[in-house]
Amino acid sequence: MRFNVAGLLKSEVGASRRHDIEPEEPVHRGTVLITRVPRGVLVRCEADVFIEAQCSRCLVPFAYPETVRFEEFYRQQVDLVDGHRMEMIEGEDEDTFVIGLNNEVDISEAVRQYTVMAAAMQPLCRPDCPGLCPECGTDLGMETCQCERAPIDPRWARLLTLQTRKHG
Repeated sequence: MRFNVAGLLKSEVGASRRHDIEPEEPVHRGTVLITRVPRGVLVRCEADVFIEAQCSRCLVPFAYPETVRFEEFYRQQVDLVDGHRMEMIEGEDEDTFVIGLNNEVDISEAVRQYTVMAAAMQPLCRPDCPGLCPECGTDLGMETCQCERAPIDPRWARLLTLQTRKHG
């Protein structure tokens, strides 16, 4: 997911270019708006991605769609006018994304980072996934098992009524 910004870097501050993102793992589709700012470019991206996950209840692998949006500054490394390397100025973050020496912006790492942040902490293959049998490990969403359920300790029975009320 690279975009050549040489022409944009020669433009006035405020100039912008819009690009469509070609499908590339994990991005299904998306758009990028790259705007010329002092000392680099500002990248605004909106991408539809597929996140590979494993159900936290039944452990089945699955993929689900998510929309990732971000806005990141990409620092210019070389001045296109005189070809000299541009030094970082005080207050600039070392971890800022940089425009490659070939004047390309590569948004792959930013997309990866924002996709990781968008991923569910406890993904479910479906909202009503019953999970695995705690006794035999059978996937209760696929089949039923013959395990005897242990009787509920009467001291905890009141909690079961809460769960029943909450989940219907």
